[in-house]
Amino acid sequence: MGVGWKLKALIELFWFKYSQLQYAVKSGDDLLISILDREIDPVLTTIYEEKAENVADARLQFQFVLDLLRKEADDVSSVMRQRDVLQMLADRYFAGNTHDVAGKPWMSPPPAVAALKGRADEGFLNEAILDCLPDRVAVITPDYRYLYTNPVNAARLEERPMDLVGRHIVEFVGIQRFEQRVKPNLDKCFSGELVDYTFAKDVGNRTVVVRCRMTPCMSGTGKIIGAILVLQEIADRRRSIAA
Repeated sequence: MGVGWKLKALIELFWFKYSQLQYAVKSGDDLLISILDREIDPVLTTIYEEKAENVADARLQFQFVLDLLRKEADDVSSVMRQRDVLQMLADRYFAGNTHDVAGKPWMSPPPAVAALKGRADEGFLNEAILDCLPDRVAVITPDYRYLYTNPVNAARLEERPMDLVGRHIVEFVGIQRFEQRVKPNLDKCFSGELVDYTFAKDVGNRTVVVRCRMTPCMSGTGKIIGAILVLQEIADRRRSIAA
């Protein structure tokens, strides 16, 4: 796989972890903040270390740094770091003496970064492509709040993805359905189980069968920090598929 695919996957993973960190800060969860800080740093370093093979990849790196600058505009230390990164990227791609540039420290990633790259090829970054999946995908925290949702799921709920972060799932499923079906299945998932079930609901003037799969969402240290929900909506005439 080329640098472009890896870079896009790494950037998607970073923003996924970044949204988790925002939620952790908002909820005052110091343990989760510490875990996510350790997970985000190597991803961020790897994004900076990647050497673009074409103009599109280089533009992707520059755009990422600019996006992060806007997000962290109130954090002076972060702004200074991103300024230095922009200078580093400019030296890398526009410096006249390529031999001088090639000798800079960013050309030799530390062992931890190299290991992360290897794991990326083995599927370590699967969560980074959640946004691209055609099914509805969400990550729910152990206190039953949205930590992440992909655009497909957000559109179904008539919300923007970032506007769902931190909101309780009961707002969208109702108290009865939450107590009778959603909560018991989430609790099984939070205990480490893989959950797979189907249910029927009315959408407009048609009946739709929904398959819901729940997978424990693990941190880098193996701690369960949520449940990954994948919902597939199937027309009732395909009932046999959901059986």
